[in-house]
Amino acid sequence: MLRGMREAAGGPTPTATSALSPETNVTGKLEFPRLAEAPKSMAEVAQLHKKSHWKKYLVINGVGAVSTFVVLMVFILTKFLHGAWIVVVLIPLLVVMFLRIHRHYLEVAKQLSTEGLEGLRPIRHEVIVPISGIHRGVIAALEYAKSIAPHHVTAVYVNLDEEATQKLREKWQEWGSGVSLVVVASPYRSLQRPLLNYIDRVKRSSHGEVVTIVLPEFVPAKWWQNLLHNQNTLFLKGALLFKKGVVVTNVPYHLEH
Repeated sequence: MLRGMREAAGGPTPTATSALSPETNVTGKLEFPRLAEAPKSMAEVAQLHKKSHWKKYLVINGVGAVSTFVVLMVFILTKFLHGAWIVVVLIPLLVVMFLRIHRHYLEVAKQLSTEGLEGLRPIRHEVIVPISGIHRGVIAALEYAKSIAPHHVTAVYVNLDEEATQKLREKWQEWGSGVSLVVVASPYRSLQRPLLNYIDRVKRSSHGEVVTIVLPEFVPAKWWQNLLHNQNTLFLKGALLFKKGVVVTNVPYHLEH
């Protein structure tokens, strides 16, 4: 009834609107009312800065930091021998150690990166087979060595006894299969040093070739028998591990019993 009286009087009919309802401007686009107005002048920014009370909080945090430092120093001076040395000495050392380990990992990743690396290149081998005699393990190692570099294989024997060396030379005529035999003298009856010296000489004379050391070894049937064999091979492998440009390959020959 009231609505009818207003329409008869020519007045507009009120409609319910929301505080967040969009409004239509002159161009026909919808505009939403702003929830908050940003400061429009430097004066308003300065006023907000004064109301933040940051200086008061700075003083409170500074007093707390100084108090904590004083308590820490008192704890270190009075309890150093009762366990405080762990906090003072051990923890900084652990932090330094972990930082160095992290740096090491970064350096390793950088050196192993393929960035700037060229494509695969052909490799020429100069193969050396250290031998202590002639047996099935040595024959298997010679066969493997000739498959890598048929015309660049040399067997090396360290002379510790003239009679044993002469027997080896005679037997080599039958089982050498065209592989040259080099006998290295050892005046001090050392097995490892003369062999390493010979490998160094071959490495210096090789022109871009990879020196490959093929080590013959036999694998016993029982695990505990490994303690009785291949000790010289193990030491030689460890010594050659740190020689750049030298590749070490083991050729195992498995015993049945």
